[in-house]
Amino acid sequence: MQQVDVVDTDERDPVPAHAVLAGWHSLVIAVYIVLLSRQSHERVHYDDSPWEKMWIFAFATGGPLLFATLFAGLILLWTLPRKGWINWPAIRGTVAAAPMLLLVAAIIDAVPH
Repeated sequence: MQQVDVVDTDERDPVPAHAVLAGWHSLVIAVYIVLLSRQSHERVHYDDSPWEKMWIFAFATGGPLLFATLFAGLILLWTLPRKGWINWPAIRGTVAAAPMLLLVAAIIDAVPH
């Protein structure tokens, strides 16, 4: 049986940390879209419907904040050391997504519903 050289593949990450960071951001956006799809389109006394309030919140507040946390996460990925347990891409991506996760925890009550 022929021996396969696996030296090059041992150094490669199965999932890059950038993909993990993007996955966390995509998950937050997907959950927001699911919550948005469950909102009523019904207006009450000439006021915006809950669905419209969530769209306004998403574009005026949520989008810029998610972009800022994505930028902060990319800076964290660049500055995190690659030593010890933080060398794993899944952990590095999740640690880099910490600003976004903390933001979601902080503003969850401010989201219109």
